[in-house]
Amino acid sequence: MKDLLENQIKLLKSIIESFKLSERALIEKDVQNLSRHISKVEEYSFNFERLEEELNKEVNKRGYTSIKEYIEKTNDSEIAYLLATLVENLNELTIVMSNFKNLVDFENKYFEFIKSLFSNTSTTSTYTKKGYGVDQKSLIDKTY
Repeated sequence: MKDLLENQIKLLKSIIESFKLSERALIEKDVQNLSRHISKVEEYSFNFERLEEELNKEVNKRGYTSIKEYIEKTNDSEIAYLLATLVENLNELTIVMSNFKNLVDFENKYFEFIKSLFSNTSTTSTYTKKGYGVDQKSLIDKTY
């Protein structure tokens, strides 16, 4: 059980690092590295799930319904420490994933903005085609 938790922690660290490298690749517009790092995230995630299933089988084989129950009844401090480390890494992963999502959202909005400028379909234009503000009239058009 200890080995399974240690391997899950290593995989989480690898997933976190891959997300950080993906973020860097996205900022640098390096599509090839972005794709490579995202595929690594997927690979690590599948391996993490496989280890999670093995851990559940191991806990069930020992007669417990969950790892929490195992720790509560056996007072295994080493497993409890590893589980706490795992949760800490999961929290870090949540933050890294949120940052990556925000960056992707920003990139998408920026792309849409640039696309609208080139296609002249922007709804956020400050000026009309005559060159003055949307809610203003030209001084030339005013009657005195």
